[in-house]
Amino acid sequence: MKTSHTYCILYSGAVLLLLSYGVSVLAEERTPLECRAAGSSLILPLGYPKDSVSFAQWRYKEQIFSIYRNKNKQIAIINVLQFSGRLKVNSDDLSVEVMNLQLSDSGRYTIVSEKSLGDQLPTETIILTVYDVIKVEIKSEHTWKAATNSCDVSLLCRAPEDQTVSYRWRGFKEEDGAQLNFTLKPEEGDVTLNCTASSSTGSGSNTTTVKCTPEKPTIGLPNPEASFSVLHLLSFLTAASPYLLFTIILGVKSYRARAKADYVNIVCEVREAEE
Repeated sequence: MKTSHTYCILYSGAVLLLLSYGVSVLAEERTPLECRAAGSSLILPLGYPKDSVSFAQWRYKEQIFSIYRNKNKQIAIINVLQFSGRLKVNSDDLSVEVMNLQLSDSGRYTIVSEKSLGDQLPTETIILTVYDVIKVEIKSEHTWKAATNSCDVSLLCRAPEDQTVSYRWRGFKEEDGAQLNFTLKPEEGDVTLNCTASSSTGSGSNTTTVKCTPEKPTIGLPNPEASFSVLHLLSFLTAASPYLLFTIILGVKSYRARAKADYVNIVCEVREAEE
């Protein structure tokens, strides 16, 4: 009989433990989860009419940082914790705002309040996760290929070098990795691609639009280098024209003198032959 009684006590204790664990898990599941980007803000409202509340506390990880008393109807900051210069109170709607959120601000926030008659109101709980925003840049290059009537497109997704991240492309093409290469035809029009960079502390994304435009052939167009060469030659000839003219005159005179000498020699040879 004693053994049976002991067994009942142990069984009842186990059931109560499981029930309390289930209630705790259920409460945890119903706790609002908030995700905020680093640099943004979080507003913690009391959620009750001012006249119905006599006292309230705002806590971060069970540490009180703000209180409200109905006597003076004002919210006071009593402990800045790590929120120095980043807390803003609104005594009109009974809320506290945490500004310029940091990664270290992640955690559990609770608001404990009492009615005017002294009865405690349900505790408000928010679990906050602050994630880092990764700045993503996309470098785009494309080359026109007349032989295939298409463009070879190369995209590079980059995040700051001090962060270890993974990359994912979505949109017109879906692929993992920072580099994305593909072929695009003019008839496919504008295509949009999004690159997301993710790390253990946050994520970020950027979007770019790519279009393949045929390049016109350059046949028949003037060659700037050839034009420059012709102009350079003309300038040189203009500058050297006096010397060139003098050289030509000397050449002509020399040619005439030589021709005259040859003619005299021929005449003499003919006369000698006749004699």
